[in-house]
Amino acid sequence: MTNGSSFLHHLFDGIATFAQQQLAERRQHQERLAGLRDAIEQVVDASEPRIRLVGDYADKLMDAVDAALNHCQQLTRQLPPALTLSARAWASDPRVNAFFATAADLRAMLSQSWSVRAFFQQPGQPEECFALLLMVKRETGTFGSALEGDLLIREVRQIQVSFSEHRLHFPAASETELRQDLRQRMLVFLAGRARERIGELRARRDALEEQRRQLRAQLQALRGQARGLRPLLSSADADERRLATLEQRLARTEQDLTDARKPLATLDDYLEQVRQIVGQPEPYLHLHPLSRSGRRRIRPRRCRTTTQLPEQVGNQPVMAR
Repeated sequence: MTNGSSFLHHLFDGIATFAQQQLAERRQHQERLAGLRDAIEQVVDASEPRIRLVGDYADKLMDAVDAALNHCQQLTRQLPPALTLSARAWASDPRVNAFFATAADLRAMLSQSWSVRAFFQQPGQPEECFALLLMVKRETGTFGSALEGDLLIREVRQIQVSFSEHRLHFPAASETELRQDLRQRMLVFLAGRARERIGELRARRDALEEQRRQLRAQLQALRGQARGLRPLLSSADADERRLATLEQRLARTEQDLTDARKPLATLDDYLEQVRQIVGQPEPYLHLHPLSRSGRRRIRPRRCRTTTQLPEQVGNQPVMAR
């Protein structure tokens, strides 16, 4: 009896411990879900609201949204500290000088920014704001002249970098607030990419359905003509070959349509499309340094060109105040 009682005691202790662990894990899960609820709803709103009809949709999206937020947080941390945009900064900061050809261009951009004007028109705003400066960076490969010691060497491979179309976005009262806003906007961007992916899959499915409809109509017309006078007006072999070709195309289209329907067969499939893109944000959101090489020198509009090479254009974001 003693051994039996000891066994039962250990058994009940084990069951109680297991139950406590399950309750603790469930509590942690619910707390984590509550912390991510707003972000999950943002993703659903921006991607495919109908997936709310899927049971436990928030649970199914939780890990993906958490991964996306962590990635967005890492990206915002990688952004360098904000640059001060002013005439004095243009004269003293080589980065600001590189971004704007003249101090007048900088002043014009600041005065013409509708988002900054709207920010300061709101009551109770501070005297300065922080914003994301977006501009178009153009890199043009050229050949020019360069000094090496006392020698002037011609036909030296150089990179000419220039910036244009400056725009200020998302003004905020502090740099911390701006980074938080960017994090949320990145998440919504990922949800938008999921929406675009769903749209692409729908468009392919619809195109194949239309192609199938047209092929069926052509086959029906060809078979109907065979019951009329067409055999007297054309070669039977030619009609048979055309009929065989249409049937083969229809069979391929039917198979392609079957494959195209699979990714969006149910609302669970829609949710899976969102989960895959939001949960793997790296291909859609990443940062590149301004230069491909740490040795590259920025020479905006200062390089004498003798031979023009292909131009590369891209958007360049910078934190500014």
